[in-house]
Amino acid sequence: MVRKKQVEAIFVANAHPSLEVDNDRLRSVASMVLRKENRCRGGVNIILATDADLRKMNHQYLGRDVPTDVMAFPMCGDEHLRAGDTITGEIYVSLDRAREQAREYSVTFVQEVERLVIHGLLHLCGYDHEKGEEAGRMRAREDHFLETVR
Repeated sequence: MVRKKQVEAIFVANAHPSLEVDNDRLRSVASMVLRKENRCRGGVNIILATDADLRKMNHQYLGRDVPTDVMAFPMCGDEHLRAGDTITGEIYVSLDRAREQAREYSVTFVQEVERLVIHGLLHLCGYDHEKGEEAGRMRAREDHFLETVR
């Protein structure tokens, strides 16, 4: 029997005062993405928050005074990760943005939250959508994982 490697630690905390999601489902999605990206060592915190929370963080860390849907903070120091490297970081997701974007994209709230978590995880894995060719690679991986979890 072949055993799947498990990611060492994935913690999900919901800091939103009124919107709920299935934390176990998000942990499962995150674990699958990290396993497939060969990032099974380390840990990731996923914090589900409000627009106000992410707006404050976006202003504080990026100088942008607007809300955003997801922010990822790698804590391993090296942006040039290789397969098998330890991954450690935090992902913040605005559940308010997810709810609005779900309506806009005609998907469920849960699907949009999963997309944002996957997007943040790919950032922690070293993907970047600010650069032309890499943006396409990141979008393809995101789409692949979204299809996998459906």
